[in-house]
Order: sequence, then C-alpha cells, then structure tokens
Amino acid sequence: MISGKSILVTGGAGYIGSHIVDALVEKNRVTVLDNLSTGRISNIQHNVKRKGFRFIKGDVANFETVKKAAAKCDMIVHEAAVVGVKHYVEDPLKVLLVNSSGMENVLEVARRIDAKVIFASTSEVYGKSEKLPLTEKGDRLLGPTAVDRWCYSTSKAFDEHLCFGYYKKYSLPVVILRYFNSYGPRADGSEYSGVIPIFINRILRNKAPQVHGDGKQTRCFTYISDTVAGTMLSLEKKGAVGEIINIGTDVETPIVELAGRIIDLCGKKMKPEFITHEEFYGKSYEDIRRRVPDIGKAKKLLGWEPKVDFEDGLRRTIAWYRKVIR
Repeated sequence: MISGKSILVTGGAGYIGSHIVDALVEKNRVTVLDNLSTGRISNIQHNVKRKGFRFIKGDVANFETVKKAAAKCDMIVHEAAVVGVKHYVEDPLKVLLVNSSGMENVLEVARRIDAKVIFASTSEVYGKSEKLPLTEKGDRLLGPTAVDRWCYSTSKAFDEHLCFGYYKKYSLPVVILRYFNSYGPRADGSEYSGVIPIFINRILRNKAPQVHGDGKQTRCFTYISDTVAGTMLSLEKKGAVGEIINIGTDVETPIVELAGRIIDLCGKKMKPEFITHEEFYGKSYEDIRRRVPDIGKAKKLLGWEPKVDFEDGLRRTIAWYRKVIR
C-alpha cells in the first residue's frame, strides 16, 4: 500500500474519485480539486477535518488552479472529466474542450513538479470494435464525427495521446487506466449517470427501468472497490508506467437481464419499459452491442483481478441507495 506521499486527486468529490480519496487518506496527504459540477461535498465530508486532507473548489480547465492544487505533490490521479452519455450528446463541445484542456493542464503541471500521473480513461475509447475481448493494443472503431456520441471517446483518446506525448518527450511517468462500467455507492442516479444507478434510482422510486432498444446489448460491470484497487496498484507498480491497462470484469450481462435482477433485488413487482435510443438520447446517438475487456495485462502488470461478485455488488449498491433516496 502506498504511503507517505502527497497526492492530488482531480474530480476527487465525484463518484470514483471520492472512493480513491478514501483509499489514500489513511496513509497519505491528499488534495482534492473539484468544481462540484457533478461531484458532491457529501462524498468527501467525512475526510474534511482529517489531518493532511485539503479540498480546493476549482476547475481543472484552469492552469493556475491546477498548479496551485498540485504544489509539492508526488502524484496526480486525474479523474476529473465531463462524463455521462447524455452529456456527450447534449453538449459535445464542452466534453471536448474540458477533457482535453484539463488533461493538458495536469500533464504540464506534473512535468514541472516531476509528479507521476494516473489517468482515468475509459472503455469508450474502443468505440464499437467487435474484435473481442478488447485488448489495449487493439484497433479502435468509431462512428462518424457528425454523431455526437463519439465525442467523449475521441476526447479520452486524445488525452491518451497527450499522456504518451509527455511520456516520450519528457519521460513523465504516466499510467493510463481504461475503466469498464464501474458501479457502486455514490454514483449519481440521474439520467446523466450509468445504467445501474439509473435503474436503481427509478426502481426504488417505483418507476419501471427504461431499457433502450431490444435490451440484448451487453456490458461488463465492475464494482467500485475493484476499480479503486486497480487504481491503487497502478500508483505503486513501476512496471505500469507508460502502459494502458484495462480495469474491468470480463463477465457480460445483457441490459434487459440487468433490469430484471435489480427489480428482484429491490423486492419490487414491475416489468422493464422498452424505449428507443432516440427517445432518450435524441438522434445523435449510436449504440454498442458488446464491450468485453481482456484483463490479462492487469493481472500481469498489477497483480489485479476483480474480486466482488456481481450480485453482491448490486446488493451493496442498492443498500446504499435505500439510505439516500427520500
């Protein structure tokens, strides 16, 4: 376990970022930079009075703000980004500009202070590639640029290129993690979130979960503690530097089956409601049928593999939402 370090977590009041902060604060000095556009103070409130913890409300797109937050840091975990498919199709310009400028600022500041960077990328980078399982060296396949759905994938891929640019030109130690459908407590349950929190939020409010299309599209869901464990190991392992690493499970779940499982675990009597993708996202959307990671590299370089059973993770997540939903 890493200890005695000074670490900046951008987006540290967000869903994944706040869990990473929890894993770091016991043995390290931690600074959180978050503009609270989607992050919440409640996610980190229990750490506010802890010695060595610091919160800065600010935007990662502002260079001077990042410079101030990262002062004297040994490492930066870059989690801040505009995320959520509904955000991609509603404001693609914001996604592209914020994600790219934030990444550039983090890397340039890290170069000046010689800090290691862990970049939270995404399985979205693979696009709609059907060459499964998805390997880190595999080709990317995206739709046309006129379809806004692909702006997030493009922004994160550009960020990865920036990481490699700084790694090769300046020998900046960087690690790129491609997260696959992380879920768990603290995830935003609004329509701008992922499918699991959206489903749970609706079902506990006695609203039928809305399944898009035929519901046969599959995803591989990773419980938050496994996502965090992979991130923590990437901070420690020297062999991860300069690498892209998938962090996810390789167990596929059809979305319609997911809806039924959550309904049962919530103890409700209802059936999913089927809607078209266009009804929810508008016309500028394209679906991905399957997304399955190859996690061999994570096992080899990090000694990591997912540990939390899917149903157990769902039970833990539902239990948390029962406490917060009024």
